Amino acid sequence: MKKRKWKFRIAGGAVTLLGIYLMAVGYGETITLTIATVVLIFGIAIWSMATPESYNSMTDMIAMISMEKPRKIEEFYEAYKNVDTPFGSAWLAKFYTMRQKAHVFGPDAKGEYLYFWLTKDGHVGYLGYSFIEGFIKKKLTTPVYPIHEDVAENLADHLSYHSDLMMFQSELKANLEHFVKTGTVQPFQKISASQIYTFTEDYRLTGQHFDLEDTDGNLVYEIDSTVPLKTFYIYDAMHTEIFRMTKELLHALPTYRFYLYGEPYGVLKKQFALVRDQFSMELPEGKLELREYAGSIGHNYSVKLNGTMIGAIVDNMDLTVGNIMFDNAFLIVYDAKYLPQLTALAVMAARELARDKDGGLSNRS
Repeated sequence: MKKRKWKFRIAGGAVTLLGIYLMAVGYGETITLTIATVVLIFGIAIWSMATPESYNSMTDMIAMISMEKPRKIEEFYEAYKNVDTPFGSAWLAKFYTMRQKAHVFGPDAKGEYLYFWLTKDGHVGYLGYSFIEGFIKKKLTTPVYPIHEDVAENLADHLSYHSDLMMFQSELKANLEHFVKTGTVQPFQKISASQIYTFTEDYRLTGQHFDLEDTDGNLVYEIDSTVPLKTFYIYDAMHTEIFRMTKELLHALPTYRFYLYGEPYGVLKKQFALVRDQFSMELPEGKLELREYAGSIGHNYSVKLNGTMIGAIVDNMDLTVGNIMFDNAFLIVYDAKYLPQLTALAVMAARELARDKDGGLSNRS
């Protein structure tokens, strides 16, 4: 892997410098600048392919996984072929777009699937997402467990089912990394309806009062926001303040100060990132991180504490349940004691998303 790292770093650096040189000598000519821009982007892409860390920071659609020794795809198939997941069990396929065989999960009713393949030398693996079944040339094996159908009869179960599919790629990546290191497959967690909490309204920049409800429609928290939307309050069903967050002004990047039961809890700061929004906060129990990740639908955020996922935020999920369109945000909560924090993070994420759509300068207001 070290040899690969330096090979891609040197090649990427050389191509990037070439792009910069072409820009410098292009004298403002459109054609030259266009070529230089393409070369520059290509150089950055090569540079990012040097390590999984740099590659994965640039995209969520395909994840790179390094191998400690050369591997064969059959090893992964044998390990996962009898493991039931939200996308069913693994099967092998040939693709029109690559020579290697791939390890496939899915497709679901919409044709979406995940596929895992190795480079020719077996030192690097890639976990990809696609919605084009036509790329699959030949099915080499049959899945032991077909993908599960959505047979839910209520909103919470529908959300649980679709959340399982949406969260599966990140969970599978972590599972594959664990298998590479230990040779064992971890069980996949299934999201239950009791872990789902829904907001009664979409967030609006004009300020509003809205609620967070559990799967039975019971009030859990009330959220109050008023113009100029600097401070947000979260109350329990007895209207006791549980959590408060205040946006600090005049920061280069969005910064929020959090209070739990009136006491200072931490400062959440947005991190500089080219592709996906990322926030972090230092807490007594460790580092809390919120990161936007790609999903087939909506705007989605994972929330981790010391690297362990404690919940997820899903926004703008256009899901039809019966004859009703559900497009409000909801929470997936793995650890209930962090529900107040996850609620506050969801409101903060919705605020930033709304300001981005509105074209506002979210770091100044």
